Amino acid sequence: MGELKFRKSILFYMLPAFCIYSLFFVLPFAQTFYYSLFKWDGFGEPTFIGIANYFQLVTDELFTNGIGRVLIWAFMAILFKVGMALILANILRKAIRGSKFFTGVYFMPVVISSAALCLMFTLMYDKDIGIFNWILSAIGLEGLTRAWLGDQNTAFYAVLAVPIFHTIGYFFIILLAGIKNIPEEIYESAVIDGANAWTLFTRITVPLIWPVLQICIILAINGAMKSFDYVFIMTQGGPGTSTQVPATYMYDTIFTAFQFGYGTAIAFSIFIFTLSVVLVFRKLTNFGTH
Repeated sequence: MGELKFRKSILFYMLPAFCIYSLFFVLPFAQTFYYSLFKWDGFGEPTFIGIANYFQLVTDELFTNGIGRVLIWAFMAILFKVGMALILANILRKAIRGSKFFTGVYFMPVVISSAALCLMFTLMYDKDIGIFNWILSAIGLEGLTRAWLGDQNTAFYAVLAVPIFHTIGYFFIILLAGIKNIPEEIYESAVIDGANAWTLFTRITVPLIWPVLQICIILAINGAMKSFDYVFIMTQGGPGTSTQVPATYMYDTIFTAFQFGYGTAIAFSIFIFTLSVVLVFRKLTNFGTH
């Protein structure tokens, strides 16, 4: 009887949060799927077409190419955001001289807004006044200078470098906290047994913070899949469609082409695709089973 009363009290206290969650997530989610079943410009009378929008997405090269780009984005985010953050966190595992200063320096880009950072990098990438071309010219590599955001071969990777720089510090702080929770005695015992730095990193650090590392990877994947602001501010999907990602394509479809039904189908597909990728990763890594 007491246990039943306790469970009812838990449900009672969860009710406000559930109502808010339903209002701001479940209901909009359901509405998005509902509108994706229509052909609609957002103003006139919608025409029900079932799942025709989703069949169109399968053959839409702008969407499928965008999916390919965010998969590359996710891979690069894991490799550089999480990978570099892990290396930096491991270096600052011990309280060495200047470690607090470097921790602040690594985290500093995180506090800058994405809009301000995008504007700063846009100027740095400029063909005539940008610092990257100036450095290349100064060291005698004028042949490598270019309009980084205006070249279809480099624009996507130029944009991709910005979120990597922006959020390494975020993952660095998370991983550093995880590493500092590892008892120092474990490292000391391993060193006594003859372990070198690489062994300490691969046999102690990574296995013991693996749950934290998995969370960082999931966050990196999620951020890549819903990427919008960096592309929209710096290139708006151009030049041509070389930097178009699903989120910017969705925006253009709804607010430029006024295909509200098709745009919401894109939005719903982004969610399903992101969820699928995360679930596959969790399954492959047995996340949450230990």
